[in-house]
Amino acid sequence: MWMANHYHAHNIRKTLIAGSAIVLFFLTLFFYTEYKVEQAKSQLTTLKSDILTASNGMLLMRRHEKDFIARVDPEYIEKMQTSYNAMIGQLGDVNVKIIQSGIETDYSNQYALAYIDDYVQSFFSLADLVVMIHGNEHQNGLIDNLREQSLKFGHELIKANNTTLDYTALTMQDLMYQFFSDFDIETLPRLERILKQMESDISKQPQSFALFRAFLEFKFAFYGLQSAYEEFGYTHNEGRHGALRATVHQLETKLNALFDVLPNQIANKISIYDNYRMFATIALIVAIILTLLYVIRQTSILETELITAREHERQANRAKSAFLANMSHEIRTPLNGILGMTEILSDSKLSALQKDYLSTISSSSQTLLMLINDILDLSKIESGHLEICPHTCAIKEVFFDTAALIAPKAQQKGIELAMEIDSTLPNYVKADEQKVRQVLMNLASNAIKFTEAGTITFIASLVKQQANSVTVFLAVKDTGIGIDTNKQAHIFEEFQQEDTSTSQQYGGTGLGLAISSKMITMMGGEIALNSLKGRGSEFSFILSFDTDDQQLTQQTETTVVYVSMKEKPLLIEELNRYGFPSQQITPDSLSSIAISKQTVIIIDDADTYHQYEKIIAQHRVIFLKDNQTHDHYHDFAVSAFITYPLLGARLSNTIKSVLEQEATSEPITSKTTTNISSGSKILIVEDNKVNQQIVTINLNKLGISYLLANDGQEALTIYQQQHQHIGLILMDCMMPVMDGFDATEAIRAYERSHNLAKKHIIALTASVLDDDIQKCFDCGMDDYLPKPFKRDVLIEKLDKQVNILAHT
Repeated sequence: MWMANHYHAHNIRKTLIAGSAIVLFFLTLFFYTEYKVEQAKSQLTTLKSDILTASNGMLLMRRHEKDFIARVDPEYIEKMQTSYNAMIGQLGDVNVKIIQSGIETDYSNQYALAYIDDYVQSFFSLADLVVMIHGNEHQNGLIDNLREQSLKFGHELIKANNTTLDYTALTMQDLMYQFFSDFDIETLPRLERILKQMESDISKQPQSFALFRAFLEFKFAFYGLQSAYEEFGYTHNEGRHGALRATVHQLETKLNALFDVLPNQIANKISIYDNYRMFATIALIVAIILTLLYVIRQTSILETELITAREHERQANRAKSAFLANMSHEIRTPLNGILGMTEILSDSKLSALQKDYLSTISSSSQTLLMLINDILDLSKIESGHLEICPHTCAIKEVFFDTAALIAPKAQQKGIELAMEIDSTLPNYVKADEQKVRQVLMNLASNAIKFTEAGTITFIASLVKQQANSVTVFLAVKDTGIGIDTNKQAHIFEEFQQEDTSTSQQYGGTGLGLAISSKMITMMGGEIALNSLKGRGSEFSFILSFDTDDQQLTQQTETTVVYVSMKEKPLLIEELNRYGFPSQQITPDSLSSIAISKQTVIIIDDADTYHQYEKIIAQHRVIFLKDNQTHDHYHDFAVSAFITYPLLGARLSNTIKSVLEQEATSEPITSKTTTNISSGSKILIVEDNKVNQQIVTINLNKLGISYLLANDGQEALTIYQQQHQHIGLILMDCMMPVMDGFDATEAIRAYERSHNLAKKHIIALTASVLDDDIQKCFDCGMDDYLPKPFKRDVLIEKLDKQVNILAHT
C-alpha cells in the first residue's frame, strides 16, 4: 500500500512541484524582465541626465570663451581648462552608457572628442594671441608697446621742432586710431604711404639718428600690433577668431546627434520598455492561468488513478504488514518468556555466581531483541514511520548497558572494555533512549566483531552546556582491523560491508550502520568515521539533549571500602555519583580497620581474597572482576560479583542487594498496589501460558488480585459477569477464537449499551509496528505494553492508568 500510495503521491507531488516550478519560473522570468526593464530605464534616465549635464558643460565652455574675449581675464582660461576636463569625463561616461544601452545613434564620441580638442586648442591659441595683444600682469602687450613707442617718438619730434613732421605725425596717429577703432583695411594703404613719407622726411633731417630710430621702433610696434589683430581677425569670421567660430559650428553639428537627437531616441526607447512591461504582465497572467489549469487537470487524473490503485496496493501492503507483525509476535513471545523469567528468577535467593550467569542470559536475550528491532526499524525508516520520542533517561546507563551486552563476547576474545565518561555529564536527559542505545549497540557489536585483540572504548564527553540543554560527544573506538579510506563512503549503505569477504569471515547483516546512520540523522546528528586499515576505527556522533532536573537517589547510610593496590577512578566516581561514602585502603590495612554492619567491602584481587578469607567471610563482600579475565571464582564465598567497568546502576543495585540478602523477603510495593487491590482486580487476557505466568507472578509480587482469560471471547464473558470487580484489563492482541482488537471493541460496546464507566485497557503486544500500535488505540485501548517487558515498565504503565483513574 505504501509503495503504491508513494508512487501516485510522488506523481501528484511531481505534478504540483512541476506546476509550482513553472509558475515560479514565469514569476522569476517576469521579475527578472521587470528588473531588467527597470534597470534599462534607469540607465536611459541616467544617460539622459548625463547628456543634459554635458550639454550644459558645453554651454559653459562657450560662456568662458566669450567672457575671456570680452574681458581679457586669465581666470577664464583656467575655467575653460576645468570645463574641458569635466567635458572629457562626461562624454566618456555618456559614451559608455550609450554602448551599454545599445542605442543606435549617429553620434561618434571619437569625432566629438577630436572636435572638442580642436575647439579648445583654437581657444588657447586665440587666448595666447589676445594676451600677446593686451598683455597681462606679468608682461606688456603689443598695445602697451605701441603706446610706449608712440610716446618716445613724440618726444623726439618735439626735439626736432619740425612743423611738417608734426603735421604728418598727427595725420598718421589719426589714421591709426581710426584703423584700430573699426579695423577698416582700406585705411592701411594710406597709413603705409604716410609712414613711408615720414620715414623719407626724417631721413633727410640733419642729425636725425635718434628721431629716425624712435620712428622705426614706433613703426615696428604698429606693424606688430596690426599683424596680431590681422591674425586675430578683423571680424568674427576672420583670423583665429573666425577659425574658432568655424570649429565651434562643426562641434555643435557633431554634438547635435548627442544633445538633440539622442534624448528623443531615449524617450522613445523608454516608451518601448513600458510597452514591454505591459506585455510581460499580460503574458505572466496568461501563463499562470494555463499552468494552473494544466496542474488541476493532471492532478485530477492522478488522484483518480491513486483512488483506483489504492485498493490493490492496500491488499499487497496488508500482506507485508501481516508478515512483519507475525514475525515480531512469534519471536518476541518466547523472548518475553526468557526475559520475564530471567527477571523473576533474579529476585530469588541465588548465589553470586548464579546471578552472574543470569546476567549473561539477560544480555544475550537483549542482543537478540536488538537484532529484531534493527529489521523492524529498517522497515519503519523506509516507510517514513519511524519517529523520535524523547523521554527522561539516564544517559550514562545507556553506555554501561551497551558495554554489558558485548561483555561476554569481549571476555571470550580477551578484549579490554574501557569507559571514558565525562563526570560533568548530567545524570538525566530527555532523549529517545531506545534509539541511542540501539545505535551504540550496533557500533559496539561491529567493534567486538572486527577486533581480535586490544581495547574497545566507550566515550561520552560534554561538548557544550546551556541552561536547559547539553551537547554530548558519543563514540565507540576499537583497535580492530580498520577500514580502507576508499571504502568508508559506502559502509553506511544497507546490506553493505567493507567487502564481500567481511560477511563470510566475521558475519553480520550489513544493516547496523545503515540504520544507525539514519537514526542519528533523524536525531539531528551525523555519524563520523575515523579509521585506518589495520589501526582500528572510531565511530562518533554529536547530539543535543534537553536536560532533566531529576536527581539520583543518594545512598548515604552505606559505606563502601575498596580494598586494592590499584586505582580505579571510574569506580570511585560511580560510588560518589550514587552517594555511597567510600574509602580506598590497601589489603594489609583490612585487618586493622573497623567495619560496621552497613559497610560493603569491594575487592578485586584473588590473592587478597585468599589471604584475608577469614575476615572477608565475616562481612558483605563484592568481588570486582575485570571483564577480559578468564579466571574462575566459583569457589569464592562472596556476596556478589560485579564486572569492571560495567558499573552505573549495576553497582548501586548490587550493593543494595548485598545489604538486603539477610532481610526478610517482602512483596514489591507500588502505589498501584494500594489503588487497585482495594476491591478491584486486573483481568489478564493472554493465550500464552508462559506470558500468563510472567504477568501473574509480577502481579503477585505487587500484591494485586487478577482474573485470567485465555482468549478474547472468554475475556468478554468474564467482563460481562464481573465487570464491577475489574479495575483494569491487560489485553493481548493476537489470540485464537477472538483477538484482542475485537474483544476490546465488544467490551466498549457492552459498556456503552449498559452505561458503564470505561475500564482502562492496556494492550499486551509483541508488535512494535506503528500501524499495529495505532490499531490498539483505534479499537478503544488506552495504552500499550510491548513484549518483552520488564517489571518496572509494567509498574509504570499500571501507575499511569491508576493516576488517570484517580482524576477521572
